[in-house]
Amino acid sequence: MMGKGGTDRAQPNYVSHEDDVTKARDVPSAVTRAAARSRAIQTKRREIEEVYRQDCDTFGVVVKMLIAKDPSLERPIQSSLHENLREVGLRCVEAMQDFIKEYDARQVSPMPTPPPPPQEGSLLR
Repeated sequence: MMGKGGTDRAQPNYVSHEDDVTKARDVPSAVTRAAARSRAIQTKRREIEEVYRQDCDTFGVVVKMLIAKDPSLERPIQSSLHENLREVGLRCVEAMQDFIKEYDARQVSPMPTPPPPPQEGSLLR
């Protein structure tokens, strides 16, 4: 192929600019999706922790009221309280796991379409 000034120079082997743009677009897109996922999980975690704290406070208030009425309940109710709080905690963990599974299932994207084949006269050789 003739270069400037009529000299015959070999053309270097280039990768299509479209391929570079597609690859560059995929990286920020993946980073953006990961950041959005992380934010969604952290937001849900804070919500679940708040509900857990409220449940613990409610259980605590009820137990204190029961013990105030009958102090002999303190020892027997203690193990039951711990067991119930543990179960509430496990339900919160399950809710977090379910949220992550559902979030990931909603975010599955279809396979990206392949770039079009190089056209006549492109830099690919």
